[in-house]
Amino acid sequence: MTVGQWCLHSFTASYKVNMMMRWLMIGLLAGLLGCDNTSSSVETWPMVQQCNLHQQPCTATKGQAQVTLDIQPRPIPVAKPLDVTVTLSGLQAKSVALDISGINMYMGYNRVDLQPAEPGRWTGQSMLAFCTSQKMEWRLSVLITQPDGSQVMVPFYLLTRTTRQ
Repeated sequence: MTVGQWCLHSFTASYKVNMMMRWLMIGLLAGLLGCDNTSSSVETWPMVQQCNLHQQPCTATKGQAQVTLDIQPRPIPVAKPLDVTVTLSGLQAKSVALDISGINMYMGYNRVDLQPAEPGRWTGQSMLAFCTSQKMEWRLSVLITQPDGSQVMVPFYLLTRTTRQ
């Protein structure tokens, strides 16, 4: 092996090791950044399905805690502003949000933070997205962040029907 060949071989081997080390460091860094050491567990209550939000407010109960969801106007229209009220009993909340998601079809991200109106009562406005399906099933989840950081999710079922004209 000549000096020129040895230098080229040495440079190539060094370059490969350097690149391999860089990719290894990038992989380790990405892995570390992707790790979340916080335990963010969400207590999920059973979905309230036996109550019709088109006709009345609906209440979920677990132990001594109650979450009531009231949406106006009734029946609940699609693609029109909705007044949302959540009433809590037996639960403390630092924040409350309403997350609306489609069950039988993905309808995009639709979450609104509710504002405290009085102790135990949170209000805000939202809207159901227009859907081309004649029958749309929705999960309206009340998301409660408690003062200690723990979270409670209370899902309510809603069915809307679009009449074709």
